[in-house]
Amino acid sequence: MINKNKAKIIARTLGGVFVFILTLAFSTLTYASEITPENIVGAVNKEREINGLSPVMVSPQLQIAARNKSVDMIARNYFEHYAFGKTPWSFIQSEGYDYSVAGENLAMGFNSAEGVVSAWMNSPSHRANILNPEFQNIGVGVVKGAYTENGQTNQTTMTTEMFATPKSKVNQLIDRVIATLNKLF
Repeated sequence: MINKNKAKIIARTLGGVFVFILTLAFSTLTYASEITPENIVGAVNKEREINGLSPVMVSPQLQIAARNKSVDMIARNYFEHYAFGKTPWSFIQSEGYDYSVAGENLAMGFNSAEGVVSAWMNSPSHRANILNPEFQNIGVGVVKGAYTENGQTNQTTMTTEMFATPKSKVNQLIDRVIATLNKLF
């Protein structure tokens, strides 16, 4: 038989342990942020900062291009950089972004922004895009929808990340002159 004082001590101890477990669980849950363009950009720029690189700035044109790519992958049920005669670059160019260098990362089926970026950082080619010092701009498209794989349809989150650096004004002018000359001859 337990006396009342021992029962109170046990109850307080168990209550303290319970509060500790809830606090730990809540802090773990708050670290796993929702997959949004803003959270992906924040996590990418954190990785760039850790590696001594300047942050990439969000480009509205790349945001639209990346979202359009994610929408297209959900609508046509594919998960590829090149499909249906489209390239990552065609999505970027369709938004009028004249780039000198560009890259694309794709992710599907993750539950947090940190999970997406962590997976990319563990892949040499995706990591190279995130840590490419030439990239100045970023756009992220996050779309939720149905995706069918191996005859099984499930809801998923499709994430497209596009990096680029615009061409210099001089190179843009040279391209226009060449295009005009090609039309004349």
